[in-house]
Amino acid sequence: MGLFGDDKRQDQRLDALEQHIRILTETVQQNQLDIAVCRIGMLAIQAEIETAAKAIKDRLDEKVSSSEIDPVLKGLNTELGQARVRLEESSEAAVETWGTLQGGLRDAFDALRTSLEDAADSAKRI
Repeated sequence: MGLFGDDKRQDQRLDALEQHIRILTETVQQNQLDIAVCRIGMLAIQAEIETAAKAIKDRLDEKVSSSEIDPVLKGLNTELGQARVRLEESSEAAVETWGTLQGGLRDAFDALRTSLEDAADSAKRI
């Protein structure tokens, strides 16, 4: 005899619960399979990305080396130092005349502009 005195109805409810649990279990298992497939796909994509990134890095290393960039930056730094010295000289000359100041500044900025253009040209050639 069933829990509530109705065996047939209790059996139907148990069968319905078992069916429901079976469907839920199948769904969970299918989700686990889908997640595994996604992880495998992501690992494959990650490997491809790493390979492509390494290839790009290797190609960049071939095109630009630090030994080519360092002289350009050192030269630019030297020119910048010279421009600062000339700018300081121009500032002292400002006490004497405004025209001397303008000429010195113009020369300093022209020299700096030329150095920057040379550096940009060198960078383009690299």
